[in-house]
Parts: sequence; structure tokens; C-alpha cells
Amino acid sequence: MGATTTLITVEEFLKLPEVEGERLELINGEVICMPLSGQPHEVTKSNLIMLLAPWAVMNPGLRLFCEAACQLDEAHCLIPDLSLISSSRIVPGSRGVFQGAPELAIEIVSSETAERLEDKIELYLSHGSKSVWVVYPNKRTVRVFYIDGGAKLFGNGQPLVDPALPGFSIPTSAIFDGV
Repeated sequence: MGATTTLITVEEFLKLPEVEGERLELINGEVICMPLSGQPHEVTKSNLIMLLAPWAVMNPGLRLFCEAACQLDEAHCLIPDLSLISSSRIVPGSRGVFQGAPELAIEIVSSETAERLEDKIELYLSHGSKSVWVVYPNKRTVRVFYIDGGAKLFGNGQPLVDPALPGFSIPTSAIFDGV
């Protein structure tokens, strides 16, 4: 006999006690424990923060967040590694997690299964993200998925651009400095 999983709502999920060192997401009502990431993941994330922050300062319509929880609907609460969220959605005094998908979600791949990653890409895009970046430190590539269903692979020799971030362009290799 196989194990059964009790599905829960986001409301129930947000009431779960926090466990130090664990990062949990809710996908299709199932609690998913995200393993701790290693140095390649964290160095890549740090590089992206340093590359995106100056753009965000010059473009105050979007705010840059690291590991901010986003409730997509009653069965999904995801935590992208990085996200850009419209400043108009940030209301002083608000409590709880962000409602809806970020305008741009960035996932850095370290240990996630391909199936779960594909599910997350589809969830972000179907709930309002304009694009999703999937960053592969081991391959030194970034695949950008667009709302229209298209995708583009950026390698070390190419500048990374995204229509969701007007005027943004960086050498893809800069994302992987020190990795």
C-alpha cells in the first residue's frame, strides 16, 4: 500500500510552524520541503541581486525581493529564489504573503526535479508572471520563459535581455562569476 498525502490549503499552510533551516512551498495542496542550497546556488543568487538591484533602483516600478512567498491561489504558495514585484502591489501596513505571482520569477536550479520545475514555471506564468528565469549554475545558462509560451536560452557569450525588464541587459557570464 502506498503512502497518502493530505492536501491542505494556503491558509492552513501559512499556519504551519516554521522550522529553522527549512523552506517550504505549497504545490497542488502538497507541502514540499526545499533542500538547503549550496555555494553555487547562493553565489549565483548573490550575483543576480547585485546585477538586478541597480536596474531596479533606476526603474522603481518594480521591487526586487529574495525568497518572498507568493500565494498564487488556494492550493499554491511558491517562494522563488528572486522576484520582481510591481511597486503598485506593495501596500504599506499589509500583512502576510504577496498575493499573486511576481511579474518576474527567478528560480536557480540546484536540486529540484525537472517535473517540479516545469510545474512551477507553468504556475507562475498562468498566474500572471510576465516571464520566468530558470538559472542553471552548472551549465552556466539561463532559460527565460515568456507569457506567450516562448522560451529563449542564454549562454555565456550572450547578453541576457528580457522584455519584462525594459533596458536591462547584462552579460550572462556575469551571473556565474565565482561559481
